[in-house]
Amino acid sequence: MKNNQKARNIASWVLQVILGLQMLMAGQAKFTRPESWSDMFERWGYPANFFYLIGGLEVILAIALFIPRLVTYASLSLVVIMLAATITLVINGEGFLSPLIIALLHVLLAVLRSPKRMQLKRS
Repeated sequence: MKNNQKARNIASWVLQVILGLQMLMAGQAKFTRPESWSDMFERWGYPANFFYLIGGLEVILAIALFIPRLVTYASLSLVVIMLAATITLVINGEGFLSPLIIALLHVLLAVLRSPKRMQLKRS
């Protein structure tokens, strides 16, 4: 039983690091290549500079994924952003699988790192 718990903890940390780095890169890309993001966001019907808000949230939440007390909340917030991205891509007839998979991985991470789950482990 203890080995199973240890394996789950290691898996959740690995997932946390991978998703944190992925979201950090996605967020920073909106600041390093603004011209391409501006065109995409306008094509999707969003205001011209809306991508800066999304990029900023992605960077802040990616950093929060590395703070144990915040990981569940950051992950759930990123689920919302990734589901919005999925819906945007579906509406515009573009490939939506990547943000959907990322959203599902964030749900998994939120469940694995849930504060209630941690309380149950301690009992």
